[in-house]
Amino acid sequence: MAETTVTSNNIVQRRGGPVRWFLTNAKWHGAEWWIMLLGGALLVAIILMTLFANQIAPYDPIKFVGAPFTRPGAEQSVIVLEVTSSVQGLSDLAGRAVGVITGSQGARELDARGLSYERYSSPRRAVEALYKGEIAALVADADDPKLKQQARQQGVEVKTVGEPFGATFRLGTDNYGRDVFSRIVHGARIVLGIAILAALLSAAVGVPLGLLSGFFGGFLDKALSLVMDSLYSFPGLILAIAMAALLGPGMLNVTVAIAVIYIPVYFRLVRSKVLSVKEELYVEAARSLGAKAFTTLWLYVFPNVIPSIVVIFSVNVADSILTEAGLSFLGLGMPPPTPDWGFDLSAGKRFVPSGYWWLITYPGAMIALLTLGFSMLGEGLNEILNPRLTEG
Repeated sequence: MAETTVTSNNIVQRRGGPVRWFLTNAKWHGAEWWIMLLGGALLVAIILMTLFANQIAPYDPIKFVGAPFTRPGAEQSVIVLEVTSSVQGLSDLAGRAVGVITGSQGARELDARGLSYERYSSPRRAVEALYKGEIAALVADADDPKLKQQARQQGVEVKTVGEPFGATFRLGTDNYGRDVFSRIVHGARIVLGIAILAALLSAAVGVPLGLLSGFFGGFLDKALSLVMDSLYSFPGLILAIAMAALLGPGMLNVTVAIAVIYIPVYFRLVRSKVLSVKEELYVEAARSLGAKAFTTLWLYVFPNVIPSIVVIFSVNVADSILTEAGLSFLGLGMPPPTPDWGFDLSAGKRFVPSGYWWLITYPGAMIALLTLGFSMLGEGLNEILNPRLTEG
């Protein structure tokens, strides 16, 4: 029969294999266990996306690789002909009159092949030119519904020849013709890098100060508490904006601007935990046995503070993601054309009334998903790592 033990943090350890251990923990912790796993799985997927961004992204995120405002999922270009035309494929377009619709991907594909063409402002005008023989062929997006509709309305019989050619954009292109999917993938590196570095930097400053302040007290405690309370009294985003405006754009500057607002969070949490832990009997026993102050702090106090630090770290990363997006949205984050979700939100919002919804939908969704992942992980860890009564 498998042996079951419960750790000091109520994490069940059962000898009998990982599957039984997993199921036992799921039963013991309930919904918190699944919340933590779901958040962790979401984060693993996004982190893997950042690690393999160069392999996943089909294009350079800062290069103009397509026509502006290409629809998400737009298929490759095709050659559209009036039924009486003799064109059979791309090789037959050289030296012939070819048309493209303004704003379509066809112009870029013909430019790449060194072929000349005539632009038409609308599918209606292009179909008319095809019917009147002004052009021998029309290069258009394969799934352009307006083109097919205009052909039916004008009674023009058209066909496509040859194989589809050119690029396909899964999430469309932005106002400069940059691939949205590539910018999403590479932008995850920027957002995750800044958020995690900011949380680490604030923890590296706030945790030691909280330990020293809570353990030694006295004038040091009063001075540090006054400084931290002063910082904590400012609204976080306002303080980050002021710091970012002072330091200027750049990854390091943005990281520092965000880290400053979270130092008081770690300080207050750690200080309150230390004030509680240092009164425990095992700490008093260590002192009575002659343990030095820093030895007691490092070996007996700090280990009991770590679970709270882990929880607040994941929550702070989630908050850092929103703060970084806010700074980039206001133009205080990474300089353009660096792929950044907050910057892409800001750049795309003015085109939404024109129907180009994908410019803000996908960056906004990624910000929400990444924030949700860290929030769920922090919430699950908070319930699991904090000791509680055993459920009967």
